[in-house]
Amino acid sequence: MSVLGNAVAQFAQTNLASQVGNGECWTLAERALQSAGARTSTEIMGNVGPNDNYVWGTAITAANLEAGDIIQFRNYTFRFDSSDGAWRTESRPHHTAIVMSVDTSGAVEVYECNVNGSKNVQQNRLYLRTGAMSGGSVTVSGQMWFYRPQARPTT
Repeated sequence: MSVLGNAVAQFAQTNLASQVGNGECWTLAERALQSAGARTSTEIMGNVGPNDNYVWGTAITAANLEAGDIIQFRNYTFRFDSSDGAWRTESRPHHTAIVMSVDTSGAVEVYECNVNGSKNVQQNRLYLRTGAMSGGSVTVSGQMWFYRPQARPTT
């Protein structure tokens, strides 16, 4: 894990169960990057609007994700069908999350807020690809972009 990524993930962990700023997912990522000394979406993109697909650093692939990276979602939905017949569906229409950890099955633990009726920072499990999982199967739809935090330029 990069030094910047570690600092981003640590900011989210430190604020777990608390509201960061206005409790929006964008605010959590923006403040985590600021705290780590990394470039923010505002620094990268300029003045951003609430419906923009935010850029959070250097684009990477899902295969290269590590703690402290940031995922931008658009119209993301997953449905988990367990082998015992239970299922759950969750959606993230326009959303940003910070990676906590990744497993080889295509699941990722993230820090996020403004989901499940809460603006507090939470830790949740999301899925990056459709397929068989331990205990069931998952179907994923929507778009995802993956970013590694960038250092601010030195002056």
